[in-house]
Amino acid sequence: MNHWQARTGSVSRRGFLGTTAGVFAAGATGLLTAGCSGGGDGDSVKIINTSATGAIAINHLMDELGYFTAFGVNAKVTNVSSGNQVLAGVASGSADITVLSGLIGVFPAIDKGMRLKVLGGTQVVSTSALFSGNPQVKSVRDLRGKTLGVGAVGAELYDVFEALLAKYGMSTKDATFRNVGSSADSLKAALAKQIDCGYGQVGNKALAETKGVRMITTVNDELPLWINQGAVASAKAVSGKRKALVKVLASYAKLFQYLTTAESKSKYVAAYVAAGGSQDEGDLEWQFINKTTAYSPTLDLPTEKLNFIQQQNVRSGTQKKVLDPKSYTDLSLRPDALALLKQ
Repeated sequence: MNHWQARTGSVSRRGFLGTTAGVFAAGATGLLTAGCSGGGDGDSVKIINTSATGAIAINHLMDELGYFTAFGVNAKVTNVSSGNQVLAGVASGSADITVLSGLIGVFPAIDKGMRLKVLGGTQVVSTSALFSGNPQVKSVRDLRGKTLGVGAVGAELYDVFEALLAKYGMSTKDATFRNVGSSADSLKAALAKQIDCGYGQVGNKALAETKGVRMITTVNDELPLWINQGAVASAKAVSGKRKALVKVLASYAKLFQYLTTAESKSKYVAAYVAAGGSQDEGDLEWQFINKTTAYSPTLDLPTEKLNFIQQQNVRSGTQKKVLDPKSYTDLSLRPDALALLKQ
């Protein structure tokens, strides 16, 4: 998750999960697209991600570094405003794969019959953080009786707060969950001190400090099992575009390797600024993702992390049970992608 978003329509996660994937139209007004060519038509892949600042920054880096071209894949990247639109696009065939979108909504969608496959992990460490302008709130333990800026029931923004409270023996009844909308809205409400605690990204610490608001903790520090993003494709794309998808995975893995190096800092920060963030925010984001290896160069997909976020779905009622990994993963493309990196 991050906080710059295109001005497109949004659907609640619960509402989306109750509809069919066919409602998504790839040409919807407000989509952001970026093309990187390299392969022939047989190696053409349509990628759909959210329009978060971090995702747009990754787009810029992919363009600048030319990894799609290097691996011979013709990739067209589309960015939309919500994870719901991402899932609908992949499930309907309007897109083949998502690489930089939240995983938490994937499992309820699969549970409801969408033929999706998780191919690997991408952002395996959460880059999110909590912010407060209330001097009484210094840690998660202080959230009892406070107003929290969340999203709809079952959204990541809701589930994270629910999991954080549970860690310290509290339930959703011990705080006021105010549905402010998106994570961007939660951050804005925290900066305006309209709520006691809001949700943002580690990089937003730079902006928060100018508003007299503190970053009280990171999600990773409190919930190390929380996983943000993964590569998810339709079953149709996996069977029909396997070779091209392997090249896409290899391209992103190459970029994630680059982000672990010191020399990636200046380019990442420049890409973050080009995506709409500030230089200070980009610097903090890079420091965090570089230190924690937030984006996995090996596309690792830890089962314990996947089970953890599914348990949050079960708790919030958007998913009936924790799914067996065999029912939602196809990890056969990952070793092929990693093998390409060695060539």
